[in-house]
Amino acid sequence: MALEAIKSIKEAEEKAADIVNKAILGSKDILKRSEIEAEVQYKRVLDAAREETKKIIENAKEEGKRKSEPIFEKGRAEVESILNLESERFERAVNTVVERIVKNNGNS
Repeated sequence: MALEAIKSIKEAEEKAADIVNKAILGSKDILKRSEIEAEVQYKRVLDAAREETKKIIENAKEEGKRKSEPIFEKGRAEVESILNLESERFERAVNTVVERIVKNNGNS
């Protein structure tokens, strides 16, 4: 009877050791899968953040263009008026020179 009890205890210890080993292997497997899933989730979040960043930058560029358009148009109008003013001055100067030359030479 004592031998049977010892044998039974030994079998129970072996079963317990087997259960512990399986549990350790199972926990390692779960840990690996969790790490892989965490990496996948991390990449998804990072990609989503990059996309959102691109959208924010594009929106900011568009808003900047929209806000700068009136300023650009005003500058273009000022350049045109300056060019026209210079053209008018040039024509007046030419006319003045022509008048003086014609009056001085008397060949009209």
